[in-house]
Amino acid sequence: MKVLLDTHSLIWFLEDSPRLSPKAKSLMEDLSNDVYIHAISWFEMSIKAKIGKLSLADPIDIAFTQASKNGILTIDINAPQLKAYQSLPFIQEHRDPFDRLIIATAIQEHLSIVSNDPKFALYPAAQVLW
Repeated sequence: MKVLLDTHSLIWFLEDSPRLSPKAKSLMEDLSNDVYIHAISWFEMSIKAKIGKLSLADPIDIAFTQASKNGILTIDINAPQLKAYQSLPFIQEHRDPFDRLIIATAIQEHLSIVSNDPKFALYPAAQVLW
């Protein structure tokens, strides 16, 4: 299975948080799965840590290395994702640009999303696992 992590899923995984569901943790630890994080999530974490909205257990560069050591691959932004982003329906209740790029990428790349965010369900084309 190929999965794309929402930002909080990666944070909870790296911090071994009990908020991460057993199913999500299993998906992320299963070596037969391809597990991805979008580069935009690293950017989001950096921004939120800088402005005090996020406290990470480790500095962002250490978290990046730890994710890589756990087999989590970073997806870089590309033109097809941006096109998919522009094609997403605009949903008034969900304007988060980071989430919307994660959703667009998952749809474009045919990936399931590992997320506990109920707003992801507003996008019928996105397959969300938790």
